[in-house]
Amino acid sequence: MKPLFTLLFITLFTTITFAQENNFNITISIKGMENQDGLLANYYGDKKYLKDTLHFNEKGVAQIKGNKNIPAGVYLMAFPSMRYTSFDFIIKETAFSIQTDTSNFIKHAVIKNSVENKQLFEDMNYMIPLGVQNDSLQKLLKPLEKNSAAYKKIADQLDKISEDIESHRKKIAKKYPTTFYSKLIKAMLELEIPEAPKNAKGELIDSFYTFHYTKQHYFDHIDFADSGFIRSPIFQGKLLKYFDVYTFPQPDSIIQSIDFVLDKAQANAEMFQFCLNEIFLKYAKSEIMGHDAIYVYMSDKYFFTGKAWWASEKSLSELRDRVEAIRPTLIGKIAPNFIVQDTSGKNQIFHDFISKNNYTVLVFWNSDCGHCQKEIPLLKQIYTDSLKQFGVDVFSVSTEQTDSSFRAFAAKNCSTDWITCADMRGVSAFRKEYDVIATPKVFIIDRNYKIVAKNIPVEKLYDFITFIDKNNAKRKDD
Repeated sequence: MKPLFTLLFITLFTTITFAQENNFNITISIKGMENQDGLLANYYGDKKYLKDTLHFNEKGVAQIKGNKNIPAGVYLMAFPSMRYTSFDFIIKETAFSIQTDTSNFIKHAVIKNSVENKQLFEDMNYMIPLGVQNDSLQKLLKPLEKNSAAYKKIADQLDKISEDIESHRKKIAKKYPTTFYSKLIKAMLELEIPEAPKNAKGELIDSFYTFHYTKQHYFDHIDFADSGFIRSPIFQGKLLKYFDVYTFPQPDSIIQSIDFVLDKAQANAEMFQFCLNEIFLKYAKSEIMGHDAIYVYMSDKYFFTGKAWWASEKSLSELRDRVEAIRPTLIGKIAPNFIVQDTSGKNQIFHDFISKNNYTVLVFWNSDCGHCQKEIPLLKQIYTDSLKQFGVDVFSVSTEQTDSSFRAFAAKNCSTDWITCADMRGVSAFRKEYDVIATPKVFIIDRNYKIVAKNIPVEKLYDFITFIDKNNAKRKDD
């Protein structure tokens, strides 16, 4: 399936900076960085963006000073002369100093007037040796048998490291209860789940209690009013994990989760923009069948209603065109009817063909398409071997209007049992109604004219049709 997202929509996701100018007085002193340049960058989702170039003078001192538009978040200083070695720090307070040296940025750091960075560097100094120990143990663990005593011993050591990290982070979050870094720590900690409720017999009321509780409370430690989360290395991953792990992979459930998250994100305009863009991009680029319904839903609810106020008129117009091209063939929709001509020149009405079969495979192809030259003969083989006996028939449509090439390809690659046609009069609307911008394009349609699948690989057709047939039979029995 071709991803829905294209570069045409890139202006939909233009980042708007909401920070107001503040009077900054930040000093960074680094021994060993005399007369060198450093790059100030900020995290933004899973990327890092250059904010400024700082020059360290003959004493190794650089300053961020004066009225500047620097939004809160996690930043990093990277040094081209040291192969872009870097260290992180937080810009939340507007006046503080960091003094360190190039031999060990973290260990030798002295922080003044910044609770945020004292907390951050304290945590990093604790974490670094544990990280080294964890990596060493992971290497030792890899070749061992899972049931061996040696494996269990190392696994226990790794669990102890995780417990120590969690305990340490809980302590520093308690020590600095109001800081931005404490918010980040709490967001990284595992959610504490209460004991599952039980009935009078001591039986679990909800066997999926842990999952349901986690789904409902997943964002308890995310302050959606604080856009600093966007400029951290943790928020985007946590946001997308909610959809990958804690949302049932079906459009209705995904849409419910989208509205749940975006309702929370409305606490801050920048957070709302970031969350809407990230989620929209995730499903616009998805190649999973049925996810185009999510794309259409989000466009209708958030972009076309003006809630995505940053989107330009041009990009919205392009998005609207794309959505309207997709909308008629969403899963569950009635397949659009159309008229084309068979090899004898006779009109064939698609809807007249559908009701005769348990399922109809509608396939669009072009004789010049290299992929079609492989897929259509394969479809013919699968049809002959299995689909035909299962009450499935094929409505085969060429997207070209050249009579000779259409007939030659059909004679060689299409079954004589199929209805094989082309728009020989150049008036059929199937290209628009079925969004045929590439071939081959395959749909499965049931006898009630509903689209039950699309863009499915030819070799998966039989397995998919038998699967949905069994599901339909089960629903009837239930």
